[in-house]
Amino acid sequence: MNLILNRSIIIKSMIAGIAILSLKNFVFKNLSVYGQDFHDLIELSDITIIFTGAFFVFGLLLAATMSDFKESERIPGEIASNLEAIKDWIYLSFKAPRTGTTDLCKEELNKEYLRNELITITDGIISWIYSKAKDSSVIFPLIRKSNEIAYYFAERGVDKEAIKGIQENTNAMRKQLTRAYSISRNNFVRPAYILLQSILFIVMTLLLITKFKTTAADYFVTSTITFLFCYLYLLIVGLDDPFDISSGEIDVDLKPIDRFRQRLVSDFLV
Repeated sequence: MNLILNRSIIIKSMIAGIAILSLKNFVFKNLSVYGQDFHDLIELSDITIIFTGAFFVFGLLLAATMSDFKESERIPGEIASNLEAIKDWIYLSFKAPRTGTTDLCKEELNKEYLRNELITITDGIISWIYSKAKDSSVIFPLIRKSNEIAYYFAERGVDKEAIKGIQENTNAMRKQLTRAYSISRNNFVRPAYILLQSILFIVMTLLLITKFKTTAADYFVTSTITFLFCYLYLLIVGLDDPFDISSGEIDVDLKPIDRFRQRLVSDFLV
C-alpha cells in the first residue's frame, strides 16, 4: 500500500496514457468525418508548436509552486528547533537561582505539569499539520500554551532569561505555523488552474485526432506526451499544498518534529 501511495503520480499518469491510447485506437480510429478518418485530421508537424508552448507554460507554473514548497520544507525543522529550545529553557529553570519572596516562589516546580504541557503542545502541532482542515481556531490557542509555561515561571520567580527565551521561541514558532497555515489555505490562483486544465484538455484532444507516420510512433508519442503532461499537472497540484499529508507523496518531511517528540517522551523530565 505504501509503495502505491508513494508512486501515485506515476501510476495515475500511466493510467491516463493507457486510457488516451486506448480511446484513440478503439474509438477514434473507427470514426470518420465526411469520409476522413477522425484520427487523421491533423498532421503531427502542424501542432508541435502547441506542445512546445504548453510545456513552457507548465514549466513556469511548476517553478512558481516550487518556491513555496522549498520554503515549506524548512518549516518542520524550524518548529522542531523552537520546541527543542523551549525544552532547554525549561531545563534552565531548574538550574538557575530563583527570585521572589512569595509562597509560589518557594515551592518546587511541577515537573509533571511542565512535561505534560510540552508534550501536549507537540502532539497538537503534529496533529494539526497532519489534519486536512488546518483549522486556525485549533493551532493558535495551542501555541499560547507555550506562553502559559512562561507565565507559570514568572509567578514562581524563575530566571528571567528562561522566561524571555520561551516567549521568543513561541513567537518564532507562531510565525512559522502562520506561514504553514497561509501556504496550506491559499492555493494557486484559480485562473492558473483553469489554464492548466485547458491546456491538458487541448493536448489530449489533439493527440486523439493527430496522424502519425507509423503505428509505433502513434503508440509511443501519444502515450509519452499524455504521461508527461498528466505527471506535470499532478505534480503542480501536489506541490501547491505541501502540507496536505494525505497525498502520501508530494509533501514536506515531518521527521524533525516526529523525532523531537520521540526524544521528548523518552527523556524529558523523566
